[in-house]
Amino acid sequence: MVDLLKDLTLIIPFKNENEYVKTVLKTVYDYLNKKNIDFEVIAVDDSTDGTWEILQSLKGKYKNFRAVQGWKPPGYGKALRKGFQLAKGRIVVPFNGDLCDSLDDVMKYMKIIDKEGYDMAFGSRYIKGGYAKNYPKIKKVFSLFANYAILILLGVRCNDITQSFKAFKRTVLQDVKPKSNGYEISMEIALKAIKKGYKYKTIPISWIGRKSGVSKMKLRKNIPIYFRTFMRILLKME
Repeated sequence: MVDLLKDLTLIIPFKNENEYVKTVLKTVYDYLNKKNIDFEVIAVDDSTDGTWEILQSLKGKYKNFRAVQGWKPPGYGKALRKGFQLAKGRIVVPFNGDLCDSLDDVMKYMKIIDKEGYDMAFGSRYIKGGYAKNYPKIKKVFSLFANYAILILLGVRCNDITQSFKAFKRTVLQDVKPKSNGYEISMEIALKAIKKGYKYKTIPISWIGRKSGVSKMKLRKNIPIYFRTFMRILLKME
């Protein structure tokens, strides 16, 4: 029996989000169930705080919901790559497990790909109509600097290409075959896909910082990784 493709796969990586996990899934399903789309949600868990046990308890509550554990040692990119392997949606969207991303923007992404004929949809918090609320100043400064450097050096039509919230045709992901293990994975996919000639559009998006808990993205650790990944792509080593 051949599995029919769904309209959308939402991949949600979780790492020690026992305070958020139930709220995230309820919010996602309450929203998407009102839309006329066939969707699935894949939760990839790297937690040690009981999040996995909560996800297991929710398996029978939601339709087309899968919870899997990530590869060891854990990593954001590894979690997404595992989700990509399991995805059955024509369109695949990584969606952060702290509700900083907007489900309204997910629907806008789908329209760009389904109705306008693009292969990928990117978002920017830094163009007219976009915004970032409760964004730590140091991270924002790094993000602006890195994104404008990429924009100038590679001429991409997106000034927020390092952020993870994007939408891709499943076939793009299968062609690009991302290798990254960390947060740099979204930049890797986008830049490699652009180099291959895939079409994309950037729209303004909203981002709201988490209300509780701690961000897993550590700037000091990730800056060198982003830089090395970018240089390999720039120098056409990947």
